[in-house]
Parts: sequence; C-alpha cells; structure tokens
Amino acid sequence: MVQIIGSAVLILFICNLIGQLWVNKWEEYQDSLWMATIMGLLTLFAAFQVVAVPAIFMKVKLHVMVIYMAVVIVVLSVASFIYIFKSGGAYYEHQVEKLKRAVKDRGNVWLLVAAALILYQTWYASSHDALNGDDVRYVGAILDAVETDEMLMYHPATGEYLGEIISEFKKDAVAPILMFWAMWSKLLGIHGGAFAHTLVPLFMVPMAYGTAFLMGYKLCRRDNRWTGMFLSVYCLFNLLNHTLPIEGVGKTIYYMRWGKSILYCFLIPFVILLLMEMMDAKKEGQIYIRLGVTLLGGCLASTMSCIMLPFLTGIWAVFDGIREKSVRRFLIPILLCIPAVVYGLFYHSL
Repeated sequence: MVQIIGSAVLILFICNLIGQLWVNKWEEYQDSLWMATIMGLLTLFAAFQVVAVPAIFMKVKLHVMVIYMAVVIVVLSVASFIYIFKSGGAYYEHQVEKLKRAVKDRGNVWLLVAAALILYQTWYASSHDALNGDDVRYVGAILDAVETDEMLMYHPATGEYLGEIISEFKKDAVAPILMFWAMWSKLLGIHGGAFAHTLVPLFMVPMAYGTAFLMGYKLCRRDNRWTGMFLSVYCLFNLLNHTLPIEGVGKTIYYMRWGKSILYCFLIPFVILLLMEMMDAKKEGQIYIRLGVTLLGGCLASTMSCIMLPFLTGIWAVFDGIREKSVRRFLIPILLCIPAVVYGLFYHSL
C-alpha cells in the first residue's frame, strides 16, 4: 500500500512540476497548485496521444512507449526545475504558507468540509473494488499489454493473440487511455490490475475535484467560503448519486480508470472553465494554447472526447464570435478542434 500511495503522490508531483511551465506566466493562476497539476497531466495526455495512436497501428511494443514517455517526463521536469530556479525557486514554500493560512482562516471551514468529503471518496474509490463488466476488456487490455509487451493485440477476454486490432478495440487504439495506464504500470513496476483499480483513483478523483474547485473559485469570484460550499454540495451530490441505480456522475467518479469517466468528470468541466476564462482573458493567446493542448490530450481518454469536446467548443465559438463580432474569436477555437475531429473521423473510417 505504501508503494501505491507513494506512486500516486509521485505522479501528482510530476504533473504539478510539468504544469509550472504553463502557469508561471498565467496571471490568474500563477500560484494555483491545481491548475499546474491539471495542465501537467493534460500535457502528458497529449504527448502520449500523438505518438501512441500511430505506434499501436504500427504494432510498436509497449516498452518503446515507456521509454518515450520517460524521456518526455525527464525533459519537461528538468525544464520546469530550471524555470522555477530562474524565477526565484519559492513556489513550493509559497504553497505551504498558503495551506497554513487556509487552515487557520475560520472562513475556510467549508473548504475543510469539502476536503474531508473528497478524501473519503478518494479512499472509497481506491479501497473498494468497484468492478464492472467492462473491466474484462478495460483492465484485461492493461494486463495483456504489461505482460506481453503488445499493445491491444490480444483479446482481453480469451487471451487469444489477434495480430491486429479488431471491432470495438479500434476505439481503444484511437483513444488509448488503457495503454497510458499500462505505460505507467510498467514504468512504476506496479501490477496492472492494482494500478487501474487502486492507484488511478488516488490521483484522478482529486484531479476531477480540483477542476470543480477551480470552476467554483471562478464562479464564486475567488471567495474561499462560497467556493468551499459549492465544492461541498458537489461532493454530497456525488455521494448521493453513488447510491442510486443510475450511471450519473456519482457513479462514474468511482470509475476514473475509464475514459468516459475522465471525460465526464474531468475533461468537460475543465474545457468549460477554459472557455469561461476566454471570455474574461486580456491575453486570449495564452488560453488558446491551453485549450489546444486540452482538446488534443482529451482524445486520449475516449473517442467520445473526439466528438463532445469539439462540439462544445464549436458551439461556444459560434456564439462568442457573434457576441464579440469577431471572426478571430470564432475561427481560432474551431481550428483548435481539428486534431480531435481528425481522430474522430479516423475512428469512424476504420
């Protein structure tokens, strides 16, 4: 269990470190722990997605992707360390001071309530084996990749070697979140089943709630009390929905190893947040770059991401372009959707 928790902390730290490259010049989120961590994860999503899809169809071995991602992580981490050092190197000390002030501030009691609810749900998702029929394929594909070094070449239910990607497995090749988890499993030396069921919730559930926190902080005009109340209510709704016989957010947040859960609980809220920031941004170019990385990285999670995220962004761009009477405000978000649309069309052409 120590290895599982330590690995989850390491992944969060790596994501936060890489994310520093995105937030240091972003005035609104310059000292935001969550924004840096989320952007770091989305950067790794995008880096893996771009190479993994052609690699899977070319029958490249998993260990090649492990080496590639290890190089990406090391290069980006070193670049971030250098950037932080040149900027004064006081980022993490500042985060500790912020945490101390937040704990002492009586007005932040709702944030503490929300934190307790999030910790409970994270523990529950990690320690209670949330099994589903789809795990035969999802977790089975991870196990096959780690054990055979082949990406999506074995039938996860029968263990039969296929030699090519067939039928529904093709969508897993276009949105290879399973191979992303397999890569981390092999990189950290953790059994694929343990990684998917136990370790993934330890960092993906907080990621989902980190996005909700940032959205609440934006909506509540940076008031910690109202933000904490917003987040607490959101957590309580998830706890309630988890007891109902429906596949709502309260269900999917406990299955964050699935691409569709990542889409519903993490990616869609974060894209909405970026579009909200776009409406207020003085420097739109900074948001455009982050939106582009998010749309590309989002393709990793699910082929539904290739449809829903561009659809959401496109509708927003149409109305925002009309509101601002700006062709640029309409055209640039549409262009940023092209990679996701290409992946979606590629899947439907298979």
